[in-house]
Amino acid sequence: MTQLAGEFGTPAYVYDGDRIRERFRALRTAFPSFEIFYSMKANPSIALVGLLMELGAGVELASGGELFVAREIGFDPLDIVFAGPGKTDRELEDAILARIFAINVESLRELERISHISRLLRVPARVALRINTADGLTRVGGDSTGPLHEQMAGGPSKFGIDEEKLGDLPDHWDKKTIDIVGVHVYTASQILHADDVVANAERTVATARRVEEITGSKLESIDFGGGLGVPHYEKEEQLDLPALGAAVEEVFAPYSKRDGFRLILELGRILVSECGVYLTRVVELKESRGERFVITDGGINQFVRPMLMKIHHEAAVVNKLDQPGVVSAKVTGPLCTPIDVTSQEIKTPSGISIDDLIGIFNAGAYGYSMSPLRFLSHPTAAEILVLNGKATLIRERGEHADVMFRQKSFPGLE
Repeated sequence: MTQLAGEFGTPAYVYDGDRIRERFRALRTAFPSFEIFYSMKANPSIALVGLLMELGAGVELASGGELFVAREIGFDPLDIVFAGPGKTDRELEDAILARIFAINVESLRELERISHISRLLRVPARVALRINTADGLTRVGGDSTGPLHEQMAGGPSKFGIDEEKLGDLPDHWDKKTIDIVGVHVYTASQILHADDVVANAERTVATARRVEEITGSKLESIDFGGGLGVPHYEKEEQLDLPALGAAVEEVFAPYSKRDGFRLILELGRILVSECGVYLTRVVELKESRGERFVITDGGINQFVRPMLMKIHHEAAVVNKLDQPGVVSAKVTGPLCTPIDVTSQEIKTPSGISIDDLIGIFNAGAYGYSMSPLRFLSHPTAAEILVLNGKATLIRERGEHADVMFRQKSFPGLE
């Protein structure tokens, strides 16, 4: 890390490409009947997305911007699905014209909108019905595996068509303009209990069967939003992928045995979260009324997730890992606000000093892209990919002048 900080500066995100490749291959081995579709929202940096495409991943999108990126990178349209509860008409038009594999429909009204747009474009639309199942996770709260804001089925939700409304489908479906090719069920994110994943698989299969009964035709695909998590706390453990994969494969066996049927496993954080480190440099050390502060050159403007999601990210003085952490301190950024805290507690060596490097781990997902990058007009962080022993700058550091981008001066001051 010291060498990377010296070469590329700080703040920076550092991604381990070899670890991404290992995780992707482990998932492919554990779930042999499934295609892995990367949820780009987890980390849309084009070098990471391109690496996953090269490994054989499809892509799940959540915006028109991500559709643009996927097409620029070179994904086959049939390896693209588009989800999201608030797609604009422009986004739907672009997705239909791109002839992607499926638009994941989040409401019966959206199904009608797609039909109308398809009719105007004279291009048929392929859709998968995202279903908000009646049942969801039974564990909510207590640790990072089930905070309520991470649950997306089993209760009121902006995501998906409520399961009990499926009987109304024929009244909203124009068969001349729309092909229903699949179903999409996503119960929750950050799941670390294997039995919850298997229960979600069983709900998904039951839902697919019901949709086939209602439509009177066989589906082409099931998009199983796995929501597989990564540990953030000491009491949490990694999912046993081989055992989990075997259990899930058994549930989906009736569909995996169909000729040409596509089983899609939609994954984001489990592919990239643990590959990333948010790297900052100590610019000030302070003790105030018995509390110690480590102030760094990067804050929540570049890594807001720990504060916003109230989730623990391990942190360490990465250039002094050989020295024991003996002093508790809070890590903050340089922003002029008291909420600028990236780690509530870090154990630092007694010899911590200015210019030491703080690494915040598990930062490969929902880091750079989730953060309020223009907050207080600090330059954005650089991004670095380390792959096959070589470090490559994949996003340049921002500059002060960037804050002027697309702004217009007050009339008369040009």
